[in-house]
Amino acid sequence: MWPCQIFWITSDIIAAGFFFGITAVEWVLVLGCIALVLCLEMVNSAIEKVCNLITTEYNPAVKTIKDIVAGAVLLAAIISVVAGLIIFLPYITQFLRV
Repeated sequence: MWPCQIFWITSDIIAAGFFFGITAVEWVLVLGCIALVLCLEMVNSAIEKVCNLITTEYNPAVKTIKDIVAGAVLLAAIISVVAGLIIFLPYITQFLRV
């Protein structure tokens, strides 16, 4: 994901938190999910750069390493989306009922 996409998604989530007035515990969970995904993105980028420094040729072991780290980012993103839905869906449904 491109850095500008991450910025806009994060900004939208934070704006939604303020709009819906989520609780302090929900803020901690939302910010924790954001931090988790951002940190794993940075680790993923660092590991990819190191792997590219080690070899520029195709290497199955390097591919496996990159796939595992990318999978960790994907898993964190999926879990964050589920957590976001659990937190925001009640607010959204209540907002739409009014």
